Amino acid sequence: MVRFHPGALVSFLIFLILLESLKVKIFKKILPFVAFFILGLSLVVFSNEKGFFFKESPSQVTPKNPESLHKFAIISDIHSDYKNLERALLLVEENKNDFLIITGDLTTLGKKEELEEVKKILDKSGLRYFVIPGNHDLWAGEQLKVDIYGEVFDYSYKSLKEDGIKYILINNGSDYGIDEKQEKWLESEVEECPQVYCLVFMHIPLNHPKSIYIMGEENPEVASQAANLIKLLSENKIKEVFAGHLHSSSSYILENLATNIVGAITSNRNFESPKYLEVTLEKRGEEIILGKKEVFLSP
Repeated sequence: MVRFHPGALVSFLIFLILLESLKVKIFKKILPFVAFFILGLSLVVFSNEKGFFFKESPSQVTPKNPESLHKFAIISDIHSDYKNLERALLLVEENKNDFLIITGDLTTLGKKEELEEVKKILDKSGLRYFVIPGNHDLWAGEQLKVDIYGEVFDYSYKSLKEDGIKYILINNGSDYGIDEKQEKWLESEVEECPQVYCLVFMHIPLNHPKSIYIMGEENPEVASQAANLIKLLSENKIKEVFAGHLHSSSSYILENLATNIVGAITSNRNFESPKYLEVTLEKRGEEIILGKKEVFLSP
């Protein structure tokens, strides 16, 4: 649509009258050029579809309705606080999350009865959930050289892909790092991540701008493995990483890796109020928007 700006037209007419009254030859010679220039300025061009000259202002653009993909909760560091776990699960259900991811430290010592009690509560909730172990969940088993965690839960690492979103759950809770089998599995899983929206979940953060409690904190060999994981995830365009372990929440970008630390559910040794994280994924055009919200357990 083409529209003449009234103010510009009035200015154009006044300018012509002044030139005629001046009777200056040089002005008369350039008069046609000046006239066309001002006439061009008096046109305001709007193009709703093509935007050849002027794009619509934000207020004129009809916003695209976002398509809701997933809404899910991330719980971490329960440490056998069954009461707070039950309270959190009720909130997860009330807030209509699609599923739940637990990033480790379900227990205090990793005893079988602790793991079984947590699984019982999770199953009773009726929620769809995925769980990986933390360092506390592996303590008893590693001391006895028995896979106690595996006797209760079917897997310790896992991936799933739904609606174009890939979720990769890593088991890095062991003091000995991740084994060769899981390492090869992870390398295979992230191959498609440069083309697919991928999120990664683990218990122990790979790095942190302030805390020393990261993967390999007391083991140089495991620290080297953590450095390799950072490189692997960043090079394969992982969108964000979620971890627990620190009992305090934070978000940061370090070594080209966006990381979110989830607060703890337990009331014991918790530096903050018990809470968990809700994540939403929406599709707007070709872009996927990730939103985050902390949910606190009421006192």
